[in-house]
This record gives sequence, C-alpha cells and structure tokens, in this order.
Amino acid sequence: MTEIVLEADGAYRGKDGGVASYGYLVKKGSKTVRKDYGMLLEERATNNYAEYKAVIKGLKWIKESELKFESIVVRSDSQLVIKQVNGEWSVNSDNMKDLYREAKELLEHFEHEDHVVKVEHVDRENNIEADELSQQALEDHFLAKKLKGEEKKVCPECGEEMVVREGEYGKFWGCTGYPDCEHTEEYGED
Repeated sequence: MTEIVLEADGAYRGKDGGVASYGYLVKKGSKTVRKDYGMLLEERATNNYAEYKAVIKGLKWIKESELKFESIVVRSDSQLVIKQVNGEWSVNSDNMKDLYREAKELLEHFEHEDHVVKVEHVDRENNIEADELSQQALEDHFLAKKLKGEEKKVCPECGEEMVVREGEYGKFWGCTGYPDCEHTEEYGED
C-alpha cells in the first residue's frame, strides 16, 4: 500500500501580539516530496492556531498535488490538534472552531476518495524536521526585521514576506512563499 506521511508543526514566540509560524513536510516512502514553512501574521495567531495551520496547509498541498497514494498519515506533536481532530477532545475555543472544521473537511475529502486516513500524535523528538521548518520561518522573520528595522520587505510577485537567505553566492532576499514563488532580489536592494 502506497503511504504518504504529513509531518506538521507550528511555533509561536512572544506574549500577546507575538508571532506564529508553521512548517510541514510530506514524505512518500523514504523520499521527502515537499517542505514548506512560513509566517502567520494574523492577529489571532497562537501556538495552537499555528499547529492547526501547519496541518491544514500540508493537507491542502496534498489535495492539490498529483501524488498517487492509498493511505495518508498525519503526524503532529500537538495533542490539542490531534485529540480534537480524532474526536477525543471537544473544541471550545472560538479561535479553533474554524480551523478544526477546515482540517476535518480536508481529512473527510481523502476518506471520500477512498484513502485510508490516520491522524496520530508523536513526541516532539519524532517531529524534529517539521519543528525545524517552523523555527526557520521565525528566524527568517526576525532576521528580516532586524536588518530592515520594523519595516517588512514584501514580495512584489505574491505579496508574501521577503527574508534574507544565504546561498552559494552569498546573501540574497528570498520570498517566504518559496517554492511556490521563486522571486529573489539582490541583498542590499531597497
């Protein structure tokens, strides 16, 4: 049976008004077929919000991809997300209700397409790659803020935040929408 695995994680830094990020990767067998991360700049972002968004963004990508598979396993170290999605915990927060519904609808889509769906909690140590992606989004965000003061650099092609990255030929501005958006600019451009 062909199985794909979605590993998802969210991160949050700061107190009220802090910033949140997501990271996820999709594996088919031993091969990683997708890695993605980014910032969640919505006012209502919290750690749990970020955890849900990571799962949702990964499921949306899988739904839109042309991957062929029979089963999908969704893994997260967020007990709240996993237990709510599996029906073990109720969803009491208004902030989580829409996210819960969206995640459930995506999972039901796969079930209606005759895919076996499994949603499981993993320990933080077993979710390192997704955690590193969500942390990278935060680091990119804070580096961009440090280099440009409080002002953000926005990608002219897709509207996502631009961050400073290090490449083979030195530093450059890269879109956080990568790989969907591959826009880059020379470092030092305003």
